[in-house]
Amino acid sequence: MPDTVVRVLVVDSDPTGRQEICRALERSGFELLETSSAAQASEVLRREPPGAVVVDTLLSDQSGFAVCRTIRESPDTRDVPVLMLSRSTSDMDRILALEAGADDVLARPFYPRELALRVRSVLRRSGPTPSGAREAAPLEYGPLRLDELRRSVTAAGVPVDLTGTEFAVLALLMSKPGRAFTREEILAELWADSGGRTLRVLDTHVKGIRRKLGESAWIVESVHGVGYRLAGLP
Repeated sequence: MPDTVVRVLVVDSDPTGRQEICRALERSGFELLETSSAAQASEVLRREPPGAVVVDTLLSDQSGFAVCRTIRESPDTRDVPVLMLSRSTSDMDRILALEAGADDVLARPFYPRELALRVRSVLRRSGPTPSGAREAAPLEYGPLRLDELRRSVTAAGVPVDLTGTEFAVLALLMSKPGRAFTREEILAELWADSGGRTLRVLDTHVKGIRRKLGESAWIVESVHGVGYRLAGLP
C-alpha cells in the first residue's frame, strides 16, 4: 500500500459492529469515515469518494448489495474498491455480493488483522501503477486492449468498466495469451491472503468479466478441469 493514508468509508447500521471495524482498521493506519445507513453513505460518496468502502450486507434502510450497485453505477465512484461483510458463510451470499460489484467478501466474525489485509488487498488490485514503476505497454489481444497504467479496458474499441478484481484477473490472463491458468494459480497470484476463498468466488468474477465484455466474451475461455485462458484467435 502507498505511504499516503487511505480513507476508508465504513457502512454498518450496528454501532457495536461499526466500532469493531473502525478499531481494526485504525490500528492498521487507515483513516476512517463512518455511516450507519445507505442514505448517509450516498451523501459521503457524493461529497468526497473515499479510497475504499467496507459495507455490511444488512443495513437499516437498504441492503449492502444495493449500496455496492450504486457505487458501481456512478462515474465518480465506479473504481472505488469495495469489501463487503457478510453474516453468512454460504457461497451464495458471496456470489450475490460479487455480482453486485464487490471486489471481495469477508464473513463475520473476522480477525481484525484479516480485515486489514483484505482492505489492503483490494486497494492493491484496484490502485494505480506505483510511482516510478516502468511504464508497461498496453496489453492487446484480439478485440481486447488493457492499459494497466491508466486502469482501462476496451473491447472492440468500446470501454469496459471492470471492478479492480475483475481487471486484475483479466490482466493476468492477457499477460500470457493462450496459457491455461489453473483456478488455484489465479487465486494465489491475486490473493496472497486467499484463505477462505473458494473456486466459485473466482468463477463469479470471471462471469462478471464475460458479461461486461459483451460480444467479446468468447475470448475468456474455460479449460475443463483446469481453469481459464484466452481463446485462440480466428
